[in-house]
Amino acid sequence: MKIIADNNGQISAELILLLSTIILIVLTTAYYTTNTFNDITNHTQEVIEKGRENILSQL
Repeated sequence: MKIIADNNGQISAELILLLSTIILIVLTTAYYTTNTFNDITNHTQEVIEKGRENILSQL
């Protein structure tokens, strides 16, 4: 019995695995980056509101 090697199939499978790993890393990084930017935005809004209230109370 002669076994025929399918190198094209092996390369395709490895390429799909590599691309899916890269996509997973990119999506995870984007998720954490977005959360960090949202936290920064929320804290900045709180500081601006407190400063505004402080200035208005002094008038």
